Amino acid sequence: MVRNALGLSRFADDLPEVGEFVSLGEGDTPLVPLDKLARRLGVASLTAKLETVNPTGSYKDRVAAMSISLAKRRGQRGWVTTSSGNAGAAMAAYGARAGLPGFVCLVASAPKEKRLPLLPYPIGVAAVEGVGNRASGKSETGLFGHVRAAALRHDLYLATTAHAFNPDGMRGIDTLSYELAEQHPDATHVYVPTGGGGLLAAVSRGVLHRGMRARTIACQPTGCDPIARFLAGQLPEPAIDTCTSGISALQLPHPPDGLLAAELVRKCDGWGVSVPDEEILAAQRVLSEVEGVFVEPAAAAGLAALTADVHAGRVGGEDEPVLVLTGAGWKDLNRFAPDLARISPLGLDEVPAAIDAWHGGLD
Repeated sequence: MVRNALGLSRFADDLPEVGEFVSLGEGDTPLVPLDKLARRLGVASLTAKLETVNPTGSYKDRVAAMSISLAKRRGQRGWVTTSSGNAGAAMAAYGARAGLPGFVCLVASAPKEKRLPLLPYPIGVAAVEGVGNRASGKSETGLFGHVRAAALRHDLYLATTAHAFNPDGMRGIDTLSYELAEQHPDATHVYVPTGGGGLLAAVSRGVLHRGMRARTIACQPTGCDPIARFLAGQLPEPAIDTCTSGISALQLPHPPDGLLAAELVRKCDGWGVSVPDEEILAAQRVLSEVEGVFVEPAAAAGLAALTADVHAGRVGGEDEPVLVLTGAGWKDLNRFAPDLARISPLGLDEVPAAIDAWHGGLD
C-alpha cells in the first residue's frame, strides 16, 4: 500500500491490475463524528463516511476510477452504462479524464440535478422510460440486456455499477472499507443504503478482507426492499415484481447483486432493515438540521434504518455504528423547491429589519 499515492492507487495491491489509475482524487473520504445524533440515539458513538466529498459527489467515483482505468488498460474503444444519475456523472467525468467516449442510459425520472451535470461532458445520453419508480423487474432486466449487448457489439467497457456486469470495476468500492478499517477499526455496524446490492456487497467484502468485526446492514425503502426481505426470510429470492418507492437510486425491484450482497452480509453477521420513504426523508432533514450534513434522500436510508434498529433494541449503548453517506444533497433538490418561498426579495433598506426580526425569533 502506497501511502502518498493519489486516489485508489494506494490500494493497488488489493485491486485488479490496471497499470496506471485514472484519478480525480477520489477516495480517502473523511469519517465525521455525529455526536449529537449519537446522544439522541443512545449509542456509544456514531460516525459518517462522507462519500459526498468525492469529485462528482458520490461513492460511484470509486467505481468509475476503477472501471475507466480497466477500460484503458484493455484498449477498449469507450464505455457504456446504466444510471439513476450518480454513476452517469462519475463515468462521464472519469471518461473525459481518460479521453474515452461513453454513453449513459439514464433513468428518465432522475432528478434534474442528476441530469444537468451530464451535459458539460462529451457523452451520449438517453433518458429511458419504464425504469425507476413504478418499474417492473422485467423492464429493469431488459435495459441491462440492451446495454450488455451494445457493449459487446461495439467493444465498449460495460461500466454498469453492479458485480453482475462489472465485477472488476466494482472492486473500487472495496477501498471504502479499507479506509474505514484505518479510520475506525472498532466499528460495530456499517449501515449501507441499498438498491442493486453492489455497494453493500463491496463494503461487506472489504470489511471481511480487512478482518473487521463490523456487521453490515442493508438499508432499503419499504417500497423496494427485496434484499432486506430476503435476509429476513420473507422472500425466496431477493426480487419483487414492482418498485413503489420514490427514493431515487434505491429503485431496483430485481437487484442484480442481490444474492451476492445477501451472502456477504450473512458472512458479516448482518441483516436488512426496511423503512418507509417518509422516515428516510425525515432522516435526511435531521442530518442537515442537527449535524449540518446535507445528503440526497437515498444516502439518508442508513440513519432511518439505524433509528429503527435502536427502537427495536437491535443496537444499543455499547455500539459504534457507521453510516455510509453515499451522495450529496445537491443531487436531488426537488422536495425543497416549495421552501423557496421562504427566500423573499427585499429592498436594500429592508435588510436591517429582516435581520432584527430573525434575531428576535431566536429568543
